[in-house]
Amino acid sequence: MLLSLRRLDLGNRTDEVDVTNLIGRRPTRLTPEERKSLTHGDFWIPEGEREVYKRALEAVNLAGVPYVVAGAYAIHEHTGIYRKTKDLDLFFEPASVVAAARALRSVGFVTRLEDDHWLAKATAGESFIDLIYGMGNGVALIDAGWMEHSRPGILAACPVRIAPPEELIWHRLFISERHRHDMSDIVHLILCHGETLDWERLVDRVDEHWPLLLSQILMFSYVYPGYRTKIPAWVPEHLLERARAQIGKNEDDQDFTRGPLISRFSFTIDVQEWGFSSPRADLVRRARQRPEIRAITDADVWDERAEEKPSSRGDAAGDQPSSGGSGS
Repeated sequence: MLLSLRRLDLGNRTDEVDVTNLIGRRPTRLTPEERKSLTHGDFWIPEGEREVYKRALEAVNLAGVPYVVAGAYAIHEHTGIYRKTKDLDLFFEPASVVAAARALRSVGFVTRLEDDHWLAKATAGESFIDLIYGMGNGVALIDAGWMEHSRPGILAACPVRIAPPEELIWHRLFISERHRHDMSDIVHLILCHGETLDWERLVDRVDEHWPLLLSQILMFSYVYPGYRTKIPAWVPEHLLERARAQIGKNEDDQDFTRGPLISRFSFTIDVQEWGFSSPRADLVRRARQRPEIRAITDADVWDERAEEKPSSRGDAAGDQPSSGGSGS
């Protein structure tokens, strides 16, 4: 596989980033307009949705609300991989969510609080924006690191900040449903950016959930055996050392499972029928009690709340949006 260097403008500095050269490997079942957009590095959006996204981004930008774009657009920016998506994923710190919702509401969007501790939506006809400020499993909230390590981009003719690959990997570690699994996004991100990733930050991010990162590193080694050196040797060595320390040792609580943190659907039987306990419910409960989440819940900016009518969204791992964005 040929590799090329692409120069990315990162504010006041320019870094060289090692990325996979996708020339000659583009998807073929696209319209000429789509193929042209891909060739020139622009994320193709159907015209109707483009206008909705432009209106949303302009409103949030005008309000000065910090956010990053994640989902399919971020994956395209970091890897060149295009996939059609039916929504736009914007990630906010919780303290910014109400201001963002107010800005969107002021330009005609209908705002809906979908799930108190991590997700709101803004809709305009059939198009919608996901306002994501945490993980559905309660493990974490979106924090300043997402903004601090983001980079500039353009979407629907609007300046945006693009979610960093380290945080995208971390977020996707918890998406492992039967109908949605983000392994391919993770290994593609490592393939395109492994040599420039801040692995120390990523390892710190995953913290006690390090086995999820180790499993994806092993998966990367299996999928791309010719690119194992994309990952610094210290990373698998460090994680394997932690794994070796657990070999042959059981936790004291044998009826404990973290399964619902990566797939609530697949591990429902463990909790409801097999007698296992999971930290998920307690993590979600504690997230909902945090002051910044209560401020979102109590705000008067929501036209609709999820309890007012049945939710139409899918139930993805970590309760991530089912439309294929992020993500977490």
